[in-house]
Amino acid sequence: MKTIPRAPARLSSWGSVIAAFVALGASGFYSWPALAVGTGGVLLLAVGLVRGANSAVTIGTFGLFMGGIIAGIQSAPVVPVLVSVTFSVLAWDVGGSAISIGKHLGRDADTRRIEAVHMTSSGVVGVVTASMGYGLYRTGTGEQPVAALVFLLIAAVLLVEALG
Repeated sequence: MKTIPRAPARLSSWGSVIAAFVALGASGFYSWPALAVGTGGVLLLAVGLVRGANSAVTIGTFGLFMGGIIAGIQSAPVVPVLVSVTFSVLAWDVGGSAISIGKHLGRDADTRRIEAVHMTSSGVVGVVTASMGYGLYRTGTGEQPVAALVFLLIAAVLLVEALG
């Protein structure tokens, strides 16, 4: 009898890692601390995907998320901060899905279609949410960057809630 490998699904794992590198690039370009925290997050995410550990994926993507926030605090432009935060949440969602699919169906099952649909729909939710956050930022009044940051954080929370 052949045992079923329960490792995370390949396509979603790669999608999660690519999203993590996009998040890292968007924030790390503007801030050394964001680059350091984000790099640690990418490494932890990769370890979580190799071992199938949801906790490592969550902590790693939280590091990426914090990298985006740190870059924003250090006066990075709004669009890269939104890209960083959105792609870190996307990496978390897709990475968790990779682990879940691997545990339930096994790595050898043909799950490419399910994974592609999930990544696409998560990406669409991310783009819509980031666009709403950017719209709120643009319609904000005058010289109030703190209010803009609050709206960006609200948009990020809505993105996490929509993906959850």
